[in-house]
Amino acid sequence: MHFSLRKVIFASSMSQLLALAASTMHSPHLPHGYSDRVRHNLRSFHQNLDAGNFSAIGSLIAADYYWNYEGNIILTREGGQMALESFVTSTLNGMHARDIYNIVDGDRGAVLFRISGQQSGPFVGLPLQQNGRFSVMSAEAFTFNKGAEAREVVTITPLGIMQDQMRGVLEPPRFTNDTLQEAKTKDAEYLRLIKRNLASIHLDANKGNLNAIANLAIESTEVDENGSISHGKDAFVKLVTAHNAGNGSFPGKLFHDFDVLVDGTFGAINYVWQAPQEKKYLEVEVDDENLVRMRGMLFFEFNNVGLVTKATGVYDERVVNTTLTGTGAYLYP
Repeated sequence: MHFSLRKVIFASSMSQLLALAASTMHSPHLPHGYSDRVRHNLRSFHQNLDAGNFSAIGSLIAADYYWNYEGNIILTREGGQMALESFVTSTLNGMHARDIYNIVDGDRGAVLFRISGQQSGPFVGLPLQQNGRFSVMSAEAFTFNKGAEAREVVTITPLGIMQDQMRGVLEPPRFTNDTLQEAKTKDAEYLRLIKRNLASIHLDANKGNLNAIANLAIESTEVDENGSISHGKDAFVKLVTAHNAGNGSFPGKLFHDFDVLVDGTFGAINYVWQAPQEKKYLEVEVDDENLVRMRGMLFFEFNNVGLVTKATGVYDERVVNTTLTGTGAYLYP
């Protein structure tokens, strides 16, 4: 069974790589000035969130809006606006969101941002805590319609880390220098190179070709995995192959990329991995029927020759435990 699954994902990854290479940096049928409007709307989203201007957020999303927040599906413009307002004002009152990357590629967008604040109500099954403070990286993948409205959004937040911070088990970072980074403009040849390289990462991961992945980064690459900082090619490879996700209980991860985006000297991958449980995970014994899927996002900075200088990954380890214990399910669009 694992062999056939691997063949299917290999075929999917190869088809994806070829399609990306053939269509890189071409966005047919998009109106003039479309990218500028998408970029403006992307940047406005969290600015309005910080200002508590939820009606303005409503004007940025489509009538047929689809929002996947950690497997919770919210539909329509009205539903999205109401859910966001309720979430911020009742559960995480006073939450701030600070964008770090806004990446736009055709009708797709990717945002890396930090959310910080204090719990003000029950949060994903966690009762109100005396401490309640949190500060974590979060990521979102956007698809826009031809009117530059957000039609689909997937939000990924490390809820396990966030809840541990609220309980006082982990200390949230008190001082962060989170400012919106600006990508350098590059020519079409550079952008095609970057997109091919990014599209090859999980194809090579599925083949076990880790040296090819390591060659895409500089020796001193900075790696940020859910707020944990390290450096070097080995750390880079472990990040993009989700080595630490699942605490070693899922060594046979197979990857599929939903989106590979390039915007100047920045890039992003919106992906999912799937793997059977092969070792004990926390208190959950090995079971041949246990299959976990975890979604994540990766963000990259590149130097002038196209090598990765910084990579940031966001995923929610909590997905593994909730899947194995049957206390939650993670859905995918």
